[in-house]
Amino acid sequence: MCFILPGLSYLSADIYRWTDKQGVVHFGNSAPSDAQDVKVVSKEISSGPAGGTPAPGLDAKGTESILHELEDDLQREREARNKQAEEIKRNAPPPRAEVIAREKERLETKILELDQKPIEFYGGSPKIKASRMAYYESRLKALNADPDNYFRNPEPEPNFPALDKSPSK
Repeated sequence: MCFILPGLSYLSADIYRWTDKQGVVHFGNSAPSDAQDVKVVSKEISSGPAGGTPAPGLDAKGTESILHELEDDLQREREARNKQAEEIKRNAPPPRAEVIAREKERLETKILELDQKPIEFYGGSPKIKASRMAYYESRLKALNADPDNYFRNPEPEPNFPALDKSPSK
């Protein structure tokens, strides 16, 4: 038994830190072969001679230092994951309801703008003003009735000729 114990102190008890495919950080005495970002965070330090004096190595301050380093690493990884999640969220397409609301607001604004323009803008013709407004009102009605069909079959924006014949100031 006396001969076995000193031999055991030379067994590897290194501590590894790694990240799995889901981004979860793990610690253990061996890292899987498919692990990412593998680091040795603590090396096994053999004990001193049989006289019982410990070999120079980790004291309380050294252990505390390793723990702080690990905590800092974890914090940096959390921040990186949060930043990546925010980037994904920022680049994601807007939700369907938001797209519909934006288009509805665009059409309503256009109708309001056309309605507020003086009849002179339309060459003095109420019929031209009414027809332009009717186009956007029909598009708004189509959007409200069936948004999927509205976006599936978009109509190009009409190219109405400029009719502003009001006197220049």
